[in-house]
Amino acid sequence: MGRPLNKRNFGTGAGKIQVTSWRKESGSESQVAGSIVRQRSTRVFYVNANGTKENMTLVNKAQGSLLASEFIVNAKDDGGTATQVTKFRNRTIQTEGTANFGYSLSDSNAATSTVRTVDVI
Repeated sequence: MGRPLNKRNFGTGAGKIQVTSWRKESGSESQVAGSIVRQRSTRVFYVNANGTKENMTLVNKAQGSLLASEFIVNAKDDGGTATQVTKFRNRTIQTEGTANFGYSLSDSNAATSTVRTVDVI
């Protein structure tokens, strides 16, 4: 797995990584803000989905097409365009395709074209 993410980025408080859209093992997809509780690997996380916690896989899919136990997280570039995070690492993220970027946690646009901002609660 490499170096895990810093635990201070997890939880339900302000400034934590926001799960953009998720689908529990049973039920339909939801865009109600979820949060990451714990990291299992670069793509598997223990997610708080509207009060229910379960292991979910981070995927690169459009909202509305998630399968059971999948979730997405958005990141913005310097122009405000949202892309999906496909892999988290300690200091970098991989977005749609194979592009790797440094990241910060913020709801604003990224400061430069070489950084992305991951949405927060």
